[in-house]
Amino acid sequence: MMSALFSRRLTEALTYAGALPFLLLLLPGLPFLDAAARLSAFLAYGAVIAGFMAGALWGLVQREDQPPVVPVMASNGLELAAWASLLIAPGPVALAVQFTAFIGLLAIDRQLAGRNLEKPWYWRLRLRITAIVCLAYAVRIALG
Repeated sequence: MMSALFSRRLTEALTYAGALPFLLLLLPGLPFLDAAARLSAFLAYGAVIAGFMAGALWGLVQREDQPPVVPVMASNGLELAAWASLLIAPGPVALAVQFTAFIGLLAIDRQLAGRNLEKPWYWRLRLRITAIVCLAYAVRIALG
């Protein structure tokens, strides 16, 4: 059985590793990817990660006898918004939709942490990783 400390460290490592593609896709010198391809890849990865985060929240609240309705509905709505961002032209609007989805997912995490459904260390990790991801989105938006 995995120790709690090992599980926490693994979660932290995988969480930070999950942010790397956002940062790498900001680099102009990536081989085989021009600016348009980097933007498309950034948006695609953002939609995947938003879906992953929404699914994690869904699973978390489903453990409760009476899952809180707002987080369930909001997490699904935010994931659908991230997915819909792929249906519009890649650019500032699509990036802003995903940026907003990540902020919304963080707000749901905060609500669940306030109900003691998440460990305090996990909430702090989510806060830090969302800051990193949103900074990447801000840079991506500034790049045009």
